[in-house]
Amino acid sequence: MGYLLERKAQVIFVTASSVKDNGKKHKIIIESRPEFAIVRLAGSRQRFPLSWEMIYEVAKRHHAHNIRLEAEAVKPRKPRKIRLTD
Repeated sequence: MGYLLERKAQVIFVTASSVKDNGKKHKIIIESRPEFAIVRLAGSRQRFPLSWEMIYEVAKRHHAHNIRLEAEAVKPRKPRKIRLTD
């Protein structure tokens, strides 16, 4: 029985969200590679390679930021004091 030394498959995700570029809306396409991912817009030749480690770091930062925002939204606010001036 044989086996592959490296992965040959490529996975392509076409997202449901769109980004406006040059006045047109384009779907976001993510191409999965073993070492990195490539992000591009449908119909565009411009590609942005990102390492999986960088994607993880960005996701971790966004998650921490979202947790802070949720905690602030739940925290009860102190009533403001009204100052009367003469």
